[in-house]
Amino acid sequence: MQMSERRSGGYLPTVWDPELIQSFTPLCTYESDGHRLEELKHATQLLFKSPTRPEEKLDMINKMQRLDVAKHFKKEIKEFLTHLDPNTPTDLFTVALQFRLLLHYGFSVGSDVFNKFMNSDGKFKECLSEDAAGLLSLYEASHLGVHEEDVLDEAKAFSTKHLKLALDKLELEKDLAQQIKESLEVPLHWRLPRMEARNFINIYQRDENKKLALLELAKLDFNLLQSVYLQELKELAE
Repeated sequence: MQMSERRSGGYLPTVWDPELIQSFTPLCTYESDGHRLEELKHATQLLFKSPTRPEEKLDMINKMQRLDVAKHFKKEIKEFLTHLDPNTPTDLFTVALQFRLLLHYGFSVGSDVFNKFMNSDGKFKECLSEDAAGLLSLYEASHLGVHEEDVLDEAKAFSTKHLKLALDKLELEKDLAQQIKESLEVPLHWRLPRMEARNFINIYQRDENKKLALLELAKLDFNLLQSVYLQELKELAE
């Protein structure tokens, strides 16, 4: 039996040679920047004690999640959510955000919190179609529902339809439009935390109401973890 010669794929040699990998230096390390990390964590922790409205704290926790630093404040977040009155928020953005965060942290909450935004026929009120930020929050919340949960199925269909229409109008603020487009492609619930953090850092630093300590913490936390990955890569390349 004649053996056929195996065809080459014609791949180029890798540029990731060991010497190149060993030449990389991290932007920061836990040895040199660990103290600053703790300072920023403490400064951010104080934000939970500030006399801000519950709606503002919910928004802050949401941003902490997207920056992938909420892991440092699990105790503070759970304590805040434990004492949260589920009937306090009245706007769509905050109700949907509170619903999503409560479920994420293991609290029991029913989809009936959205009933106030629905007509007697079980459909969401058309007046909500002009609230792009609220629709985006509703869309993200709808992905935490269980199978065949009618209210959240309707929420997903309604928000998806009107978010797509909002993008077509080209009247949205740039960062909001970007977030809507990205969420329609991949909802927050499905994203990799570190990839989302890298993306959201760029958005958050343009936020007029950003907390500087939180922003610096997010950047430092991201770079420190990158330094760990780099060290592991160097060890593999030895």
